[in-house]
Amino acid sequence: MMKYIYASLFLLIFAACNQKADTRSEEIIIDRAANIEQAYKVVEKYPFIKLYPLSSEKDTTAVDKKLFSLNIGDTATIEGNYYKVIADTGNYTFRAQYILLDAAVLTHAHIDSLRTLIQQQYAAGKSFEELNSKYNMDPNQKDGDTGPFTAGMMVKPFEDAIARHKQGDIFTVDVPDKKWYFVVKKTYADVGEKIRIVLGFKKGN
Repeated sequence: MMKYIYASLFLLIFAACNQKADTRSEEIIIDRAANIEQAYKVVEKYPFIKLYPLSSEKDTTAVDKKLFSLNIGDTATIEGNYYKVIADTGNYTFRAQYILLDAAVLTHAHIDSLRTLIQQQYAAGKSFEELNSKYNMDPNQKDGDTGPFTAGMMVKPFEDAIARHKQGDIFTVDVPDKKWYFVVKKTYADVGEKIRIVLGFKKGN
């Protein structure tokens, strides 16, 4: 009799371990999707994984708000669902301030050192406007303010980086083919309807 009990316990433990492994493998599948095209392929191959297009104007539940608070590429478990933010699309505008460092004039080592210094000085309390007036090498800049812009108006790496970040974030952007290296502050939240593409599945299903 005892051997049957032990065998049953073994099967229960084995099933539980398999369930954990399966859940982790599902997370790995989602984690590997890096863009919208790959996300569609994942959904086609694995029907239990869903693709959620969320509208910033229409989808306003607590879960939706948490998903909109994440950056592109972030993952999170919310109310039993595992999610990854894949991309943002939609018709909306951005705005930021920037400090350009020109690799046609400065060495890469000097640029790296300056960008670190700029971020440290900002963290220590210096205003971005003050740092812009001291370090920005863009001859056409006006206080380092991009003004409102929509997709396609700026170089793509610059746009993509701003789209990935939230208002108030300070970050760097490299555009090596133009020898442009930036420190950027996202000064405004995105305006308009943002469509956020999210992959997810319910754990335990």
